[in-house]
Amino acid sequence: MRKLIVCEKEYDSVRITAGESAPEQYACGQLQKYLEKAGLRTGDGLEIKLQLDSAIDRDGYRICVCDCGGISICGGNGRGVIYGVYAFLEKYAGMRFFMPGLESLGEGDIVVNEGWAFTPPFEMRQSDWQCGNSDVDWCVKNGVNHRVIPREMGGHVKYGGFVHTMESLVGVPQNQQPCLSDPAVLEKAKASVRRILEKDPDVTIVSVSQNDNYNYCKCEKCAAVDAEEGSHAGTLLRFVNAVAADIAEDYPHVVIDTLAYQYTRNVPSITKPLPNVCIRLCSIECCFSHPLNDRTCPENDKFFNDILDWNKICDRIYIWDYVTDFSYYIPTFPNFGVLRENMRFFAEHGVRGMYPEGNYNSPASGEFGELRCYLLAKLMMDPYMSTVDYYRHMDEFLAAYYGEGWRYIRAYIDYTCAEAAGGHMKIWDGPFSIIPRDKYEAMEETIELWWNKAEELAGDRLDAVKRSRFQWRYIRLMLHPDAEEGKRFREEVDAAEVKWNEWRKLPDTVDYSRTPDKWFE
Repeated sequence: MRKLIVCEKEYDSVRITAGESAPEQYACGQLQKYLEKAGLRTGDGLEIKLQLDSAIDRDGYRICVCDCGGISICGGNGRGVIYGVYAFLEKYAGMRFFMPGLESLGEGDIVVNEGWAFTPPFEMRQSDWQCGNSDVDWCVKNGVNHRVIPREMGGHVKYGGFVHTMESLVGVPQNQQPCLSDPAVLEKAKASVRRILEKDPDVTIVSVSQNDNYNYCKCEKCAAVDAEEGSHAGTLLRFVNAVAADIAEDYPHVVIDTLAYQYTRNVPSITKPLPNVCIRLCSIECCFSHPLNDRTCPENDKFFNDILDWNKICDRIYIWDYVTDFSYYIPTFPNFGVLRENMRFFAEHGVRGMYPEGNYNSPASGEFGELRCYLLAKLMMDPYMSTVDYYRHMDEFLAAYYGEGWRYIRAYIDYTCAEAAGGHMKIWDGPFSIIPRDKYEAMEETIELWWNKAEELAGDRLDAVKRSRFQWRYIRLMLHPDAEEGKRFREEVDAAEVKWNEWRKLPDTVDYSRTPDKWFE
């Protein structure tokens, strides 16, 4: 039976007390549940006190060992108290919350010799991998705070319209953009934003952002503003500032969010965002085999300059990052070598909110989506983690998710990341654009052995190994097209509810004798 050891004194039971708010009570229930799973009795013994503390910033928490021997876990808000409980269980008890239904209770005694305090650098942390974020409990345990989370579980950062909102705000279809110099359009936007806030007082961020196309207005007035500003962000930012100014007095707690995306990514030379405006900078054009702070990579160097420029005029920058291949969800997208460095880069450059967009519309991944989902959640909570900690998190997940043969899967990850590191990798690239065909051919027998051994040793994690092996089966069909294997592969992928790409479904009739990248033709 595990014991709790606090400052070298042993306890086999604890008494958990908490404030009266719903999040404090929820945190109390979770701590009791998991300590009982670890073998401790609850109801008497050492006191662990949970409470709010307004001196702690927002989602932050503080774990203290009191002089009397008790423990206190305080949070700056309801989420902070809950995060403090899960941090206690992770840091001192060795528990892990990998995926919904896949948790580890840790081993050995729970040793607490000193306290711990932490506030997440990012105020908004969003995940969209369905394998994790579709489960509210998983989100709370891993620090994701932009999904619908009940108040008793700490609540969430609530948007009024998330992105590409000109259609909903001013009635312009998604394949068009409004004239941002038209006073009537501005009044529509102001009225729509006010309706959102009147309808839902919990909203703290409203998106006033361009539709997802390049059809910006080219009328004389808009063109003159953009020329004066040296950027198409000029007309957009003036428009957004006007909306933000309209609500500032009545809704001082609300932020207006807009995009610096594609044609609006460059900083305007005159207009600056108002204090209640958030700029969401998007990395869509970047290379993801090189870190974003790699100045030798041309696209990344442009993005590096953009984040520096926006930092000069804006105190609230959010990031829309991209962490999968949206044209090819299943083949390997070997970006694990840059995830940690990129997240640290964002934190070091004043970013206050993160959205790493991934495979958002697939219930399961045929690649490494589950691993990526977990690591990104960890990185959003602690973007300054060391390389050692990052790969420790990776290895712990691999061992839990794939079973005894996990090291063979780690070997595949290491090989593909190393081979991708020398080139450029965009989020729509085909498999052999990322890693050349001959690199796969040279290692084909070895890679096949790795996956065979992983399956052989998987135990009750065999289904997870087989589903992640879809990525290698896809590559082998690229190397050796085979109609019978292709048909069988398609059936298994569809049965596992794994999507092929962001936009399109495979047609009913497919020529499986072709390579799978041609099946949509």
